[in-house]
Amino acid sequence: MFEESLIVQSAISAFNNAALAAPAFFWWAVLMAPLFFVVYKYGNKILDMIGWQRNTLQLRIIKWTVGLSVVWMVLFGGNYNVLRDAETVLPFVTGVVAFMGMCFFGFMTRDIKLPKWRDMTRRDKIKFLFLCAVLLGIIGLTDTHKWWGPVLQIVAFVGGAWFGRRMKYNLRVVPFVSVFLFLFVTMILMQPEFFRYGQLGNLTILHLVGVLLVGLPIVDMMVLRNTRACGKIYNSAFVKLKWMLRCLVALSGVLFVMTESVPVFVGLTCLAGCLAWLKIVHAHSSDIPEHLADRLLMLSLFCFGVITVMPVVSILAILGWCAMPHGDFVREVRFLL
Repeated sequence: MFEESLIVQSAISAFNNAALAAPAFFWWAVLMAPLFFVVYKYGNKILDMIGWQRNTLQLRIIKWTVGLSVVWMVLFGGNYNVLRDAETVLPFVTGVVAFMGMCFFGFMTRDIKLPKWRDMTRRDKIKFLFLCAVLLGIIGLTDTHKWWGPVLQIVAFVGGAWFGRRMKYNLRVVPFVSVFLFLFVTMILMQPEFFRYGQLGNLTILHLVGVLLVGLPIVDMMVLRNTRACGKIYNSAFVKLKWMLRCLVALSGVLFVMTESVPVFVGLTCLAGCLAWLKIVHAHSSDIPEHLADRLLMLSLFCFGVITVMPVVSILAILGWCAMPHGDFVREVRFLL
């Protein structure tokens, strides 16, 4: 009765049942709804109060999102003992995401001159080494399931920062954060129990919809930004292809709900991107909503903040939405469906 394995399994089962009945991220979003409404109502006044310019607001939001996501991954990651499989590629995926985040951080701070070692006093050198040891220790503790785990994470963080500061070409911020967010949400879906998004991979409709509300707008936004409307597809062929892709997207969505599979999720987003590409190529440039891509980016950032329980990211996305010209988002987004 009091065998250790039985106690642990009972605790996991109870926690799993509670998580399925009440997804934590959803109820956090419900509790934060009044704050979200206040920020939306007085978004422009808040921007004037803090002094953020509209023309640089998107870059600020992306900087904060990437930075907070890296910190979240370090502090909020779970224990490798909760994984279903003893062998997993999760450490390598988290290493890639950490490398990308630190690469972005290094690129954004490459103009800041770091003090040279030979110019530092002995006291400053001791402080610097102590700070580095603390930071690297915290990073290394994020992966202790194998002897090489801490080494991998530390190399990813340090290597990403070094590479970002040495980068010669200009980094395109919006495509970067799009790939970053898509990898991040794929990583959460890959091992939801590790990131406390759901225990033992059993996810509710709310969990799955939350993931889709991050992935689908990101893909559609990238298609919008990189496809030129030219009106080249004949209307008869366009109608047939459009309904074929709509059926495939719907079937993929049902399959994703049934399987909770990462490959199905990737395939679903790719099909949705193909549908958006088809609609854009068939349309003329005057038919494309002007700010739809930016609205989709803010929608994805808002939902990303919700599913990761980072209300700061969601609030920043609301501020970015408020800074854009008003429009009928429902009517605009129908263009891609």
